[in-house]
Amino acid sequence: MSEWDPKKPMSRKICVITGTRAEYGLLRWIMQCITDDPELTLQIIATGTGNDLVLVPVRPVFNQPPAVRPLGVLTRLFNLVQRIKIGAAYDPAIGHDPGIIGSQSTAVHLIPEFTASTECGSTIERMKIIFTKHSHDGVYIESRRNNGAWEFLTIASVKPWYDERPLLDPNAPEIREYRLRWWDKDEANGEFSPVQRVTIGP
Repeated sequence: MSEWDPKKPMSRKICVITGTRAEYGLLRWIMQCITDDPELTLQIIATGTGNDLVLVPVRPVFNQPPAVRPLGVLTRLFNLVQRIKIGAAYDPAIGHDPGIIGSQSTAVHLIPEFTASTECGSTIERMKIIFTKHSHDGVYIESRRNNGAWEFLTIASVKPWYDERPLLDPNAPEIREYRLRWWDKDEANGEFSPVQRVTIGP
């Protein structure tokens, strides 16, 4: 295919964009036929918490299916993006207009975000800690058991991290609480996260 050039006649560019929109429309229609929101539904089923039952997605009703397109919709879309970017007249302003260059997140993450849950270990139940680093080196993890004193557990840079300590009483469940801080350049920093409290059993 020829190189994308913003200076080419508008009719040529409109033709390319129209074809791309048609291909995206077909892909979106197929995904919605599978489930109304596939990514969100799968995420809730896979990692959601609570006692709510999982609702079966309702299959959407379309007035008319889109025109069929050849296989390789995403491949052609990615190739088009690359052709636009290597065009002689391309600049960031051109990239922002169709969404080729997205808006960068400016969110400031003051405290670590994490989840604590139990799972079966090799011999006993263990705690599984999943966290998001947000460009930090890692997280500084503290815990306490049965409302005792807080104690340092580890510096974790890879998730998940597992707390496989034996129970204080091998025959009784215990309450474990966790809180995290950021870890950067060999130093804990920032405020502690909200405490997560989980009961773990023998």
